[in-house]
Amino acid sequence: MKKAAGRGILTIVILSLCMTACGGKGGAAKAGTPADAVETALEAVKELDFKTCNQYTDNYVKTYKNWLGIPTEREYRIFNELQQPGMKRGSKFKANKRFAEEVVRNLSWNLGEVRRQGDKAEIDLEITNTDMTDVMGNYTIHIMEDMIKVDGTGLRQLVRSLSEIDYDKGRVLTYLEQAEGTRTEAVTAALYQKDGEWKLHLDEPLIRAVMGNLNAETYSEEVEERLEHLEAEYERKMEQWGEEILFPHK
Repeated sequence: MKKAAGRGILTIVILSLCMTACGGKGGAAKAGTPADAVETALEAVKELDFKTCNQYTDNYVKTYKNWLGIPTEREYRIFNELQQPGMKRGSKFKANKRFAEEVVRNLSWNLGEVRRQGDKAEIDLEITNTDMTDVMGNYTIHIMEDMIKVDGTGLRQLVRSLSEIDYDKGRVLTYLEQAEGTRTEAVTAALYQKDGEWKLHLDEPLIRAVMGNLNAETYSEEVEERLEHLEAEYERKMEQWGEEILFPHK
């Protein structure tokens, strides 16, 4: 089990990264059956075509507006950040796009049994992608090692690392590119009809499978052991720092 320090850092990192987005491409396709909708939606995700993805899934959640009624933020279930109002295609956009391209590069799927009942349906899926289970664990290790190296609490270094996370060419993206092996997950996709079109529900198991377990709660034994070691080392550092503050001439 990871301790509080590592868990807190990990939560911040996942919120910063796992919902980054990329821009959409062309127009939407036609999907007349539940199977067509699944194929169209997953192909749109792989192609980073979010206009089509959002048409055939419930990726869009809601829009937030300011007191003037002007949209300031939109919430999506996956690939959120670059679908925001007024997002410019600058360095942040490009960095997030590179990240997303790597996430979906090896994505593939097979459709199984389709079960339809009225305006609802279920489809058995096997989704295969790069095994990204240890990516965020390795990045958390990197952050904690930096925090331990610097003087004081290391919190300033943490803030600096997270503020640069989208531009981090040599860190998160590197760990993602170094991920080895594949993982295949069996999931049951739920669909529903709305205005005559089938829509795929993006629930947590489906998102986790599509993302190659990037948002894993536990890692390989090697990464877990390294995190535990660093957490213990960081706790010792904090105890020593506290003693030096309280008893400077000891």
